[in-house]
Amino acid sequence: MPPTPTTSSQAAAVLSGPGLLQIQRRGRPTPGAGEVLVKVHSVGICGSDTAYFNGTAAYTVQEPFVMGHEASGTVAELGPGVSGPAEGTAVALVPSLSCGSCEQCSSGFDNLCRQTRYLGSAAVNPHRDGALQEYLILPASHVLPLPEGISLAEGALLEPMAVALHAARKTAVADASVLVVGGGAIGQLTALAARALGAATVTVADVSSRRARTAVEHGADNGLTTAELAAHLAGGGNFDVVFDASGHPAGVEAALKAARPGSGRVVLVGNLPAGSGISFKHISQSESWVTSTLRFAGGLAPALDFLLEHRLDISWLVEQTVPFGEILGAFAAPAAGEAPLKVHIHFTENTSSPTTTSKRTQ
Repeated sequence: MPPTPTTSSQAAAVLSGPGLLQIQRRGRPTPGAGEVLVKVHSVGICGSDTAYFNGTAAYTVQEPFVMGHEASGTVAELGPGVSGPAEGTAVALVPSLSCGSCEQCSSGFDNLCRQTRYLGSAAVNPHRDGALQEYLILPASHVLPLPEGISLAEGALLEPMAVALHAARKTAVADASVLVVGGGAIGQLTALAARALGAATVTVADVSSRRARTAVEHGADNGLTTAELAAHLAGGGNFDVVFDASGHPAGVEAALKAARPGSGRVVLVGNLPAGSGISFKHISQSESWVTSTLRFAGGLAPALDFLLEHRLDISWLVEQTVPFGEILGAFAAPAAGEAPLKVHIHFTENTSSPTTTSKRTQ
C-alpha cells in the first residue's frame, strides 16, 4: 500500500522512458507502523541506472518511476512503534526488500528471494521507487546507522561494496593469484576485497589504462590494459581466481580464457546486456569452475563491518558529485576523457525548486 502523502511536498527525479528524466513535485510521505522517513543525502549512479536511462536495461520501464539504490541520508521521522534509530542519525539505505520467509531467505540467500523488491528497480510490477528523491520511506530494519568516522558519501558506497564483498567471498582467494576483469567501481572494490582477504597477488585489467593504474594506486599488484592482458594470456599466463566485473561479453571471454586450466575458478559479477551469451568452449577446454553472483546477501552490515575491520578507505571512488537539480549531467557522456568511477547525486538544503524537465538530446 503506497504511503500517504502529507501536505508537504518534495522533489523527485522521475524516469518515464529512455532519456526522459523529470524533476517533479510530489507529496512528502508519512511513515507508517514499523517505518522510518529518511532525508536523502547522497545517491550513487549505478550501471543499471544508466541502462534504464539509455533504454538498454534487461527490464523495460513500463511506468514512470524513481531510480537509485546506492544511497545514504539522515532519519527524519519515525513511524508508530519505532524506537530508533533516532531522528538525525546518519544511515545507509538497505535497498533489498525480500519476503523473509521463503526457502531462500531462511537459508541465508535472501538475495535470491523471488519476491525481492529492490529500490529503484523496474524488475517488479509495480516498479519500486528508489532514492533519487528528497525523502524516502523504508522499513526501520532497512536503515543501517553509520558509525562516527564513516561519512554519508561512504554510506552511499556500502551497496557496491556489499556487491564486491559478496563476489570476493564466493570462492577462496587466500594465497591465490587473482585477476579482476573490469576496473569500474565494482571491479576496484572487488580487487580491494580480494587483497584484504589474503590474495597472493591481485591484477586488474581494463580497457582504460587510467583505471588500471588507479587499481594499483589503491592496493592491486598489477594493472593491465585489455591488450596487455591478451598478450599475457597468449604467453601462457593464467590465474587461480578470476572475477569478471566488466559486464561485457568480451570481458567475460577474457575472464574465461584467463582461468588456470584444470583448477581455475571464475566468478561472473557484472551484468551482461540482455541477450548476451558466453562461450562455453573456454569453460570446457580448461575444465574451469564457473559461478556467478546476484547482488549480495545479508544486507549492508557485512560490508560496513569489513571496512571497519580492515580500515579500508573507499571514498576515492567518488570522482564526481552532481547537485540534484543538475541530475541530467550524471547521465551525460563526458565531453572529453572517460566517465568517472562513481558519480554521486548530492541533495542540498535548497534542493526544492520549481518543477523542471530534463530530456536527453541526441
